[in-house]
Amino acid sequence: MERIADENQLLCGARILIAEDEMLIALDMEAAFRDAGADIVGPCATLASALDAVRKEALSLAVLDVRLGAATTEEVSDLLSERGIPFLFYTGQTLPAEMQRKCDGAVIVDKPATQQDLVDAAAKVLAA
Repeated sequence: MERIADENQLLCGARILIAEDEMLIALDMEAAFRDAGADIVGPCATLASALDAVRKEALSLAVLDVRLGAATTEEVSDLLSERGIPFLFYTGQTLPAEMQRKCDGAVIVDKPATQQDLVDAAAKVLAA
């Protein structure tokens, strides 16, 4: 049976990659997106696992922290752009200059945010 989207299912049917190295934040995001009807890929806590997921998975959207450990997610955002997969950043950091240039116009949600803020931002990016 196909799910019918309602106001509580803003992300019904979306496959969202979570790239976040802080497990409590990742689990909170996962719960928020699942409650909104999304299927989750990840969470990916390392650059290698995020890149692997982007290469192998069918994705509707990705939510990226700016850094996974010591590495930036620049390579992930580049690959997402190449594949035409929309993404947003959920971060407590400023994007490095090169990422700002490449990702000009990307939605950035500042940490901490409510689950509803994240769901709304994801829905907005998917609708664009």
